[in-house]
Amino acid sequence: MKKPSLLSGILIVFFLLVSILIAKSFVVKISSTHLRAEPQFYAQSLAVLKAGETVEQLEIKEGWIKVKTSQGLTGWVHSCAVKPKGVALLAAAASLKTDASADEVALAGKGFNKQVEGEYKARNPNISFAMVDKMLQLEISPSSIKTFLEKGKLGEFGRGQ
Repeated sequence: MKKPSLLSGILIVFFLLVSILIAKSFVVKISSTHLRAEPQFYAQSLAVLKAGETVEQLEIKEGWIKVKTSQGLTGWVHSCAVKPKGVALLAAAASLKTDASADEVALAGKGFNKQVEGEYKARNPNISFAMVDKMLQLEISPSSIKTFLEKGKLGEFGRGQ
C-alpha cells in the first residue's frame, strides 16, 4: 500500500514544481501604476504598484494582465506598465553594480539618467523643471478618464464598436 501513497506524493510534488515553473512573473517597469478592479483604465484602483514590484500573471485579456501581488491582492494592470521578469545573473566581479533604484529605473524608462539630466541642466542653467515636476504629481480620477473616453467616442465607446 505504500507504493500508491509514495506515487501520489511524487505526483503532487511534480505538479507543484510544474505550476511554479509555468507561473509567469512580471515586474513593474514604470515609476508607478494602478492595480485595477477591472481591465479598464477608468476602473477602480485597488492599489498603486511601484517600479520594481513583482506580480504573478493569472490571466491575459486584450492588453491587460490579471495579476496577484506579493501582498495577495488580485487585479488588472495594463501590459505596457510591466515586463516579464528576467533571470537574475550573478556578477563576475563583486564591485559590479547589478541593481538600480526606483528613481534610476523611472529615469531610464524616460531615456534619462542622473548624468544626462545633470549635463542638460548645466548646458541650460535658466531652464526650470518645476512644471514637469508638477505634471508628474497630477492624479486623474478613473471617472474623469471614463468621461473623456465617452465624450471623445474613444476606445470601447468608439463609433464602430
